[in-house]
Amino acid sequence: MEVRDNDDGVLVSAQITMPGAEGEAWYQLPAGSMTDEDAAVDAFFIIGLILAIGSDGSLQMEQPVSKRLLYGSQAAQDILISWYPKQLVPAEIAVPSRSEDKSPLLDKTVSCFTGGVDSFDTLIRNEAAVDALVYVHGFDIALARTDIREVTSEHLRDVAAMTGKQLIEISTNVRRFLNLAGKWPTLTHGAALSSVGHLLSGQFGTQMIPASHTYTDTFAWGSHPLLDHLWSSNRLSIVHDGAGSTRVEKTRRLTTYPAAKRHLRVCWQNTGKYNCGVCDKCVRTMIALSLSGALPEFQTFESEVTTAAIRNLPITSNNSLSFVKENLDFAEKQGQTDIATTLREMIAAYESRKKAKNSTAALSKLERRMSTLETKQERRISRLEGSLKSAKTRAISAERSVRKLQRLLPIRAWLRISDARHGK
Repeated sequence: MEVRDNDDGVLVSAQITMPGAEGEAWYQLPAGSMTDEDAAVDAFFIIGLILAIGSDGSLQMEQPVSKRLLYGSQAAQDILISWYPKQLVPAEIAVPSRSEDKSPLLDKTVSCFTGGVDSFDTLIRNEAAVDALVYVHGFDIALARTDIREVTSEHLRDVAAMTGKQLIEISTNVRRFLNLAGKWPTLTHGAALSSVGHLLSGQFGTQMIPASHTYTDTFAWGSHPLLDHLWSSNRLSIVHDGAGSTRVEKTRRLTTYPAAKRHLRVCWQNTGKYNCGVCDKCVRTMIALSLSGALPEFQTFESEVTTAAIRNLPITSNNSLSFVKENLDFAEKQGQTDIATTLREMIAAYESRKKAKNSTAALSKLERRMSTLETKQERRISRLEGSLKSAKTRAISAERSVRKLQRLLPIRAWLRISDARHGK
């Protein structure tokens, strides 16, 4: 583990060895980040734990880690393993704990910010409490995409200027390693964001992670109300914020916020455009803004969303289904029957596909079970046939032995003598 100054600010790095990868993982922070070794160790402990449960189940570190973080990490891995029992394994943690944790150095709050609906909603509702916004290059936009990075940075800087917040931009390559442990949205991204909070714990005592879903959405997700706070230490409190509102409710709040109208970014496709306008996140957001009557006011989207675009909206999981259902409820309340009908048909088609897929999976499982039973029965019959054949062979052999003995004259003579003695 190393923390050192360089020409770009502060570089925090660690050597990682895991199945399938080995090398240096690093975070590049701006100058004045006040990151020390304790902060770096806690940050990389979280990354290491995710890598361990997603690979060989072994985590070894020489530097001591926060006691509170070590304690919380046990519950965190229990939760993750209960969600993904076939994918993850319990980690054997060979890591010392610090004899004494530091208290928060500063009572200030940093909020994770991508320019998306969840990020803006957390900022709007906590504007007085949030002191700074942090964005990490290398998480949702690859480091190699410098074209998109520059455009995104311009938007982020303008948001910070409009809202009077400090903007902290960080870059990292840790996703290269995390991708080997599991999928970014469903497993690793919450832990990755938490690690960044620890790196900034020399400046901030609280980190806010905007919620992706509501408390009623019970499916597994990488950032979750059950999970995020477990990555806290005595020095840093991590807050999962915004799970009390649906994505539609959050989007409606954005319609009165000037910074969101100028800089909202929800796209994950990285096509070269700030928002591509055709991916599932873009279309879902445009539907909600259109139903709110505010879509033309948002400068980073087209002024209308077409029925064709809505029909092409993919529903591929419980995650995307939950957001489409929210838009359906909103469309029905707004009396937008055309949009409601289209969304309802799409949901029905998805649930039909899911039911067919489940039936196919159940049938395949039954067929595999029948095949296994047939194989076992065939093996049993084969063993019985083998036993019968062996018994028959032994009987034939015994019969031949008897006949051979009977052909021997001395034996026949002795039999006659024996018969005579016994009056036969």
